[in-house]
Amino acid sequence: GLDKNARCIDGFAGMGFGFIEVGTVTPLGQPGNPKPRMFRLPQANALINRLGFNNDGLQAFIANVKRSAVRQPGKPSPIVLGLNIGKNAATPIERATDDYLIGLEGVYPHADYVTVNISSPNTKNLRALQGDEALDTLLAALTAHKAMLEDQQARKVPMFLKIAPDLDDEAISVIAATLQRHGMDGVIATNTTIER
Repeated sequence: GLDKNARCIDGFAGMGFGFIEVGTVTPLGQPGNPKPRMFRLPQANALINRLGFNNDGLQAFIANVKRSAVRQPGKPSPIVLGLNIGKNAATPIERATDDYLIGLEGVYPHADYVTVNISSPNTKNLRALQGDEALDTLLAALTAHKAMLEDQQARKVPMFLKIAPDLDDEAISVIAATLQRHGMDGVIATNTTIER
């Protein structure tokens, strides 16, 4: 049977949503943070999440996307499908780029757009990738790999960077300049805050 990713895609598509983004997926499966990791705040109409990229890994994720009704060969897709990539918690931050390149390579043939998630507060040190030098290195590698994939597959898939809401004006300016320098297609603002 279909797993939760495929059911989620098909369920939201059936409700008439114009686009769906699923993930974050990491190269290897991981359990995420200990449960409970989702809390409701009814008085504030809010949620607190401490998920930690819980997922079954890239290969299972791709298989599930391919099994969804919206991704059947020869049929037009009724929705725009975004696939969100991240790094494994066990991967040292110095090797994070490796995980993102693996993720990009895997999801590229199946995505209408790719989200590069460097802003979850629930993966240790992940937000360090938003710093000037680290971000420059990551985006240089990703945009070069994306260009190669575009040539190989004769298909252009937009790539967006998902940033944190807790950045100051200086950090936002640095990120904006880095996005432009590397020709990123867009930015997703924003991920989960840590300030409330």
